[in-house]
Amino acid sequence: MGEPQQVSALPPPPMQYIKEYTDENIQEGLAPKPPPPIKDSYMMFGNQFQCDDLIIRPLESQGIERLHPMQFDHKKELRKLNMSILINFLDLLDILIRSPGSIKREEKLEDLKLLFVHVHHLINEYRPHQARE
Repeated sequence: MGEPQQVSALPPPPMQYIKEYTDENIQEGLAPKPPPPIKDSYMMFGNQFQCDDLIIRPLESQGIERLHPMQFDHKKELRKLNMSILINFLDLLDILIRSPGSIKREEKLEDLKLLFVHVHHLINEYRPHQARE
């Protein structure tokens, strides 16, 4: 028997493009040039995007309440948010034990959701600082 055929989880590469980028075509300058940069808007995954959009949009522009001041220490605020998540989670467990059908359960879940959104936002804001270090 022959060796088992290897199956890739990835789709096959686009052969019509690969054939254009041979070593000979590149050396002779016959390989296609890259597409020009996008200047206006574009669609991605069914959503419209503008090229001049901010990478990290402010929370207020997304309709989310800001829990921290405008000027702050990222590490300190992340620690505070982490502690708030822990305390809110313990409160949620207490609510689930005492009265699982209570309306307070939904309120606590919304509080946790807001805290997690803030943590993700602060982490994303901190990324440029990490890249410089």
